[in-house]
Amino acid sequence: MKILYRYISWNLIKNFLLLIGFFSIVIVSSQLLHLPSVLYHIGFFKFLQVLFFVNLSFLKYQVFFGFFIASLIVGYSLRENREIYAIYSSGISRGQLISPVLWLSIVFVVVAGVISLFLVPYANRERAQFITVNVKQHILDSISEKNFMKLSERLTIYVDKKNENSMEDIFIYNGNGGLSISAKEATFKGNHIILKNGYIQIPSQEGFNFLKFEKYDFDLSVDYMKKYEFEDLENKKLIEFIKGKDNKQKNRAIAVLTDRVLFTIPFLFIGIIGLLMGIQIEKSRDTLIGIAVIISIIYMTFNTYFIKLIQKGNLHPAIYLIVVIGYFGVILFWLYRKK
Repeated sequence: MKILYRYISWNLIKNFLLLIGFFSIVIVSSQLLHLPSVLYHIGFFKFLQVLFFVNLSFLKYQVFFGFFIASLIVGYSLRENREIYAIYSSGISRGQLISPVLWLSIVFVVVAGVISLFLVPYANRERAQFITVNVKQHILDSISEKNFMKLSERLTIYVDKKNENSMEDIFIYNGNGGLSISAKEATFKGNHIILKNGYIQIPSQEGFNFLKFEKYDFDLSVDYMKKYEFEDLENKKLIEFIKGKDNKQKNRAIAVLTDRVLFTIPFLFIGIIGLLMGIQIEKSRDTLIGIAVIISIIYMTFNTYFIKLIQKGNLHPAIYLIVVIGYFGVILFWLYRKK
C-alpha cells in the first residue's frame, strides 16, 4: 500500500512541477508585450526581476490548473497502462486509492492559502513599485549632453556636460508657471537633483524676478506611475476598511478577502476529481484535459460574478462558500459513484 501511495504522490508532484514550469513560460511570454518599452533597457538582472514578479502575479492560477491537470494525468496513466485493474484486483478500494491525493489536497489548501492571501498581493505591489522606480530611473539616466530633453509634459532639461550622476551647466524649464532654473553644477539623488550656484527665473507681471542660490533641491519626478489595485492591498489594510464606516469600501474589502480565502476551497476537491476523471472517464487525455479546463472556467466565471455581488453588498460570503462546495461536491460525488 505504501509503495502505491508513494507512486501516486511522486507522479502527481512530478507532473505538477512540469506543468508549473510550462505555465510560467507561457504566462511570462504572453506578458512581455505589455511591459513598458523602457524596461527592455534597464539591465538583464533587473529585467529578470520584473519577469519574476509577473510570474508570481499569476501563480495562484498556475497552481490551480497544475494540481488539477497533474491529478488527471496520474489517473489517466493508471487506466491507460491497465494498472488500475491490478490495483482493484489486489483488494484496494476506491477510497484507499484516493487517500494519498486527499492528503496532498490538504497540503495544497495550505499552499494555496499562502499564495492567495500573501504572495500574489505582495508580488503585484512589488511589481508596480519596481516598474515605477526603474522606468523613472531609466528616463533620468537617458539624459544626454548638449541636448534638450523633455522628461514630461512639464519638464525640459538641458545639460552641457554629464558624468554619470554629476552634471555641469544645467538648465531646467518647468512649463507649469514658466519657471526657469540654471546652475553651474548638479548631482542626481534618487528622483531629485541637487543644484549648486545658480539662478531661478520667476515670471511676474513686470517681467522676471531672479533668485540666486548656492544649493537648491529640485524634484525631478517623471510623470510615470504604475499603481497597484485595491485587490492587492495588504490583509490588515482590508480589515481596517471592514472595521470602518464607509460601507462601499467595507463591502469591497470583504469581497477581496472572500476571494482570497475561498480560493483554497476547490483544492479540497480538484485533486480527487482529476484522479477519478482519469480513471473513470474512458476518453483521450486531450479530451479529459479539455473537460477539466471547462470545469475550471465555469468556476472562475461564477467566482467573478459572485465576488462582484459581494462587493455590491448583495450577497453574503457564506452563501458563496456553499455554492463553491456544492459545485465541486456534486462533480466529485458523481465521479465517485460512477461505475
